[in-house]
Amino acid sequence: MARTSRILWVLAGVLVWAAPQAQARIKLAALPPRERVEIQLDHGQYTLVEEERIVPLLKSAAQNNQIDFSWSNTAIDKNSILFRPVAVREGDAFRPVKLIKLPDGSQVPEVNVINVAYPPSENALVWEVYAAQACACKVRVSYLISNLTRIFEYRALADRDEKVLTLRKYMQLRNYSGEEFVGAGVWAGFGPKFFKEIGQQDEIKLLLHKFEQVPVEKTFTFDWYTHGSLNPDKPLASKVLMHYKLTNDEKHKMGLWPLQPGKVRIFIQDARGGEAFLGEDWAQLTPLDDHMKLYLGEARDIVCTRIIESNERHPVRGNLVNQEVVVKYEIENFKDKPATLRIVEQLNRLGQEYFGNTHGDVEWTRGAKTSPELTFEYEFGGASPILLVNLPARPADKDQKVQKVVVRFHVFLKNLWP
Repeated sequence: MARTSRILWVLAGVLVWAAPQAQARIKLAALPPRERVEIQLDHGQYTLVEEERIVPLLKSAAQNNQIDFSWSNTAIDKNSILFRPVAVREGDAFRPVKLIKLPDGSQVPEVNVINVAYPPSENALVWEVYAAQACACKVRVSYLISNLTRIFEYRALADRDEKVLTLRKYMQLRNYSGEEFVGAGVWAGFGPKFFKEIGQQDEIKLLLHKFEQVPVEKTFTFDWYTHGSLNPDKPLASKVLMHYKLTNDEKHKMGLWPLQPGKVRIFIQDARGGEAFLGEDWAQLTPLDDHMKLYLGEARDIVCTRIIESNERHPVRGNLVNQEVVVKYEIENFKDKPATLRIVEQLNRLGQEYFGNTHGDVEWTRGAKTSPELTFEYEFGGASPILLVNLPARPADKDQKVQKVVVRFHVFLKNLWP
């Protein structure tokens, strides 16, 4: 088993016979046990560990107390180690370290770190500690340690109607630091604190929170310039991607803290009371009041065809021109429920295709031939509007033909120049 970090102490003030070797480090065999240990995991690379121990100190006279901290096979950052005396035992309780007055009238802490030395070629350091009186002192030693890491995972379970879901958030703790922690308080930087025994090479999965009855929106997105032609048989059609869209705020039963990136396993309740696996996605960092999108795959029952119905160039002045384009969309919904299709139009790419270099984001206006039933969103910026089209459900009579919804986007790309 890997050697763990240790605190050893030297009480040089009572070793009178060792005066000729006063500068030598003398390691006693006794090791003060940890009274408390806290692990904070809010950084992706380094983990903050704070230990609390009770160390007996002798009154400083000719020499101060020497406290030796050494470690082996442990991924501690040597430059991050801090030692703080915080309390002195008085009777059966501890009180905070207080200031005392010296003969010259100055005030100093009754227990204080005077100096720290780093022995060469060793994973160790030595604190020189002043104590006004012999005492039992509660000290805190904090340091950064690597290879004690965490990742976040999620499990999403949607109801059969895909209107609400339960989102469980987990923290996977992995300890390959070379150190063991017994009864440690573990905190991710948010959420609850856990008390766990963390052994070397342990991997522990902790449930941070369960968000229940979270409203979810199932979206269908068509983006021609991202995905291109569906296949040679349908050269003007493209993929329609499905997502669950969650909003990280109180209104939508979340909003406790930002949601960290992590793998999401997605399930749906089936007709027999069980769960069916829908797929996996990687959730991005989702701040408060922002949206988490979970990819579900391609929709086979919504077909969208994109046709450039007209494309004309109009001189403005000098070498400036306006490019007028009418884009027609023919959409069929074979689902037995109504749906809303989100059509992403990348106007910079449209300008590059039918004019050339747009010299940055295009300036554009909507034309009169734009279908009035279209509504617009701007999630990706002004140059990539999202056109929202409401689609009726397929007819209840399966022999009846599915209605084709036709809409147009009439756009002027303005003030373009070669």
